[in-house]
Amino acid sequence: MALVVVVCMMTHGTLAAGQSSALNRLEERAKKASEENRLDEAGRLYARALALRPRWAQGWWSLGTLEYDQDHYAEAAQAFQKLLRIQPSNGTAHAMLGLCQFELGKDEPALKNLLAAERFGIVKDEQLRRVALYHLGVLQLRARRYRDAHETLLQLAKDGVRTKELIIALGQAALLISPHESFPEGTQGVIEGAGQAEAKLGTKDFEGAKQIYGGLTTEYPDYPNLHFAYGRLLLEAHETDEAVKEFQRELERDPKNVNSLLEIAAVRYQMDSQDGLKYAEEAVKLAPGMPFAHYLLGLLRLDTGNAAGAIPEFEIARKAFPMEAQVYFSLGSAYARTGRKVEAAKARAEFVRLNAQAATQAGSNVYGERPSGISQGQLRAVDRGKPPQ
Repeated sequence: MALVVVVCMMTHGTLAAGQSSALNRLEERAKKASEENRLDEAGRLYARALALRPRWAQGWWSLGTLEYDQDHYAEAAQAFQKLLRIQPSNGTAHAMLGLCQFELGKDEPALKNLLAAERFGIVKDEQLRRVALYHLGVLQLRARRYRDAHETLLQLAKDGVRTKELIIALGQAALLISPHESFPEGTQGVIEGAGQAEAKLGTKDFEGAKQIYGGLTTEYPDYPNLHFAYGRLLLEAHETDEAVKEFQRELERDPKNVNSLLEIAAVRYQMDSQDGLKYAEEAVKLAPGMPFAHYLLGLLRLDTGNAAGAIPEFEIARKAFPMEAQVYFSLGSAYARTGRKVEAAKARAEFVRLNAQAATQAGSNVYGERPSGISQGQLRAVDRGKPPQ
């Protein structure tokens, strides 16, 4: 999948004064060969020049994009890796390396580099940004990080992108379907329909999205996670009661649907925590390895006066999410209520430190790398209190 990228590096680095004329000639010949589409020759010339000046950032960029546009992904990846040794915060290079690794089937490093591209930023090239976002969303789907994938892909929908590939990926994210999974014959329309509804969510067309989901749930009432996806959309539209009804319908279809249990528990938190408690307890019972379920159970226990019972749940969440400030906030509250003042102070200090750290990164890390099973949306849904005292 060739991608023509016209990008100016943010930090080129200039050729050193007094450098040999041979190196200058090699650079000029390489540029000319590239412009005249003599790509093999251009690649050889850039390689020779880089052998003379291995820390020439622009040279590695030129060689990398040259190889990428010829679908030589392994060679391109090597060039971008060399560039990142010189400029480790170059988000554009991280994006290109991630795309190379995606094509080479190296999902884990590709995901890491595309997330780094979001963290450091991509220079102003809308085509590259959209390609990187789409591939990031697909990798998050493959890793079963469905909420993260949904947030990533929704950025493209907000920008007006409506390709079939994006619609299918959005539908898979909403219905919690991995790209590796097969779906029942004749039901691909459900995935595409859900994707169309989610795309409308991107432009805040709630009525249009509800109309699509309403038709789908009527025609396919037993399709896995369809009521769950509709319920989540209704939450976005602030129709909480109707959302809970859809989650309940999902549970009628599948009483072990942990995601629906957690959604209801989150909605009930602080509105009717006693009622929400049973849903969280059932979710932890069904999925004891899901840290967010323990976190939510801890919040509900804390809100219903059982601080001692909340602590072990928060401690499980802390082990899984050591960089999430809100977990320390909640744990500190539970410690304080049970008289464990020293531990409460330590948790409070860590909350303040992590919260300040997150504030300094705001705006530069749009899709921070979050652990599987927890998302910023989930944390916002249950974030109600004040810092631990």
